[in-house]
Amino acid sequence: MTNNKTKYLVITTFFMAIILLQVLIPWLGYIPLGAVIVGAQPTIIQFTVAIAAILLGARWGAFIGGFWGLLTFWQAWSTPGSIGSLMFQNPFTAFIPRILVGLVIGMAFNKWLRNKNFGVRTLGLGFLGGLAALINTVGVVLLTVVGFKVMRTNFTGIPNHNLLGWLIGIVSFNSIFEIITGIILVAAIGNVLVPIAERAGIKG
Repeated sequence: MTNNKTKYLVITTFFMAIILLQVLIPWLGYIPLGAVIVGAQPTIIQFTVAIAAILLGARWGAFIGGFWGLLTFWQAWSTPGSIGSLMFQNPFTAFIPRILVGLVIGMAFNKWLRNKNFGVRTLGLGFLGGLAALINTVGVVLLTVVGFKVMRTNFTGIPNHNLLGWLIGIVSFNSIFEIITGIILVAAIGNVLVPIAERAGIKG
């Protein structure tokens, strides 16, 4: 039991280190498609959280998601001055969507995909990758709208009316590519790592 717990702690620390690097080194945290499709920069950190949750389970996935939220919150307060920073200075926006990615994806994989055959698991992992992108984006947008309205935020560039529509317009383009990226990355990486983790006794 102690040996197995140590394995989980080591893998959790490994994923936390990856997320720290992705946050600190932007090119590791998003895929810059600007050269091909102008303006598209899909964030991929949520897929790191999703893969961690798939391997380790919902509890550890939520913890790793919370770690990403902590880094996001810290960045927002240490480098203020942008609308993005203002959004994530709200702890609910910084933490809840990230925690939910780990929690929901970990629970869904263990409940419906853990013991399925390769084909079903591949389709399911792709679906979970897209779902991870949606959970993060929708959570951030909705909590930002609530936070800005409650706090009556007044910042250059933020409209006074139809805030939800404005935010959807900003994130919708990237979101399409994030969903596509999530489907591909989580299906490909998950199918490689899940059998390896299970042989090592890591089964969520």
